[in-house]
Amino acid sequence: MSASPPPDVVEPLHPSGIAEAATVLAAALADDPGFVHLFPVRARRERELRALYRMTLADSVQHGHAFVTRLDGAVTGAIALYPPGAYPMTPARWWRQAFRIVRIAANTREHSLGIIKFGDVTSAGVPCDAWYVEALGVRPDLQRAGRGKKLMAAVFGLVDGHGGPSYLETTKPDNVAYYSALGYNPVKSRVPLGPPDAGPWIFPMHRVPVGADV
Repeated sequence: MSASPPPDVVEPLHPSGIAEAATVLAAALADDPGFVHLFPVRARRERELRALYRMTLADSVQHGHAFVTRLDGAVTGAIALYPPGAYPMTPARWWRQAFRIVRIAANTREHSLGIIKFGDVTSAGVPCDAWYVEALGVRPDLQRAGRGKKLMAAVFGLVDGHGGPSYLETTKPDNVAYYSALGYNPVKSRVPLGPPDAGPWIFPMHRVPVGADV
């Protein structure tokens, strides 16, 4: 018998919840190999990621979609999604995020160049016709209970309703199997984020909409 799904509700992220959702994403993704590489100082990493995800979530709420799971009013997971053509951010959107960019630079300091490189690599790989899952994370103490799948189900409701493909990346090798079970397939070759023979690597993945010819 399969376990019951978690009782969390799934709802669109309201701007007032951006800081809380960013905190959840930062904690959830702090040990991903890509972020360990970009933000090597463990004591600072979650603070750096919180600043980064405040910007991501604020932009996705305005120009895409963001959902959260909530349990007893608290955010337990979050996901950010961009429709085709909405990623990367335009210069005008970067300008509107100027305050948050300054905060990111203040938090990341010498790691800023690595963030820029990571952004350049990921944005270059996002297909122009695909819905882009930019971030997904569940509070570490509540992982592996189905919350991530509930958030992805909200995404699939949008993506499949519009009949479009979706795309994401992960730098955590174990996540390749997780996303494969949700219908994503690895595309292209893994992309080195660090030294080519040492990693970490970015694993790009693509999903065709339900009912589409493969």
